[in-house]
Amino acid sequence: MLCGGTGAEEVATPDIQALVEHVKDDLVAALGQIPATIQATHYKSQVVSGTNYFVRVHIGDDKHVHIRIYKHFSGSVELHGVKHWDVGGVGFQEELKYFDQNIRK
Repeated sequence: MLCGGTGAEEVATPDIQALVEHVKDDLVAALGQIPATIQATHYKSQVVSGTNYFVRVHIGDDKHVHIRIYKHFSGSVELHGVKHWDVGGVGFQEELKYFDQNIRK
């Protein structure tokens, strides 16, 4: 991993799912609907003044979204962005990578 860059994509762990659960209400609000499921599948992390987590989340059917979660060193957790292509989802094969805060296409 480069300094400030993201690490390799990894299979989501129970700790990553717990982060997703922590921001679930904000994710539902950003999507404008309650998804059939909210299951983290893969993630990348980036150490900054805390840690950014870029997570691929299965939301039902064959749909996925990418979310950006920021966890501060103090332990606070916030949803910083969602890539969802207007809830049509991103493709499962779409590369999980850095995206700016609150980008929605």
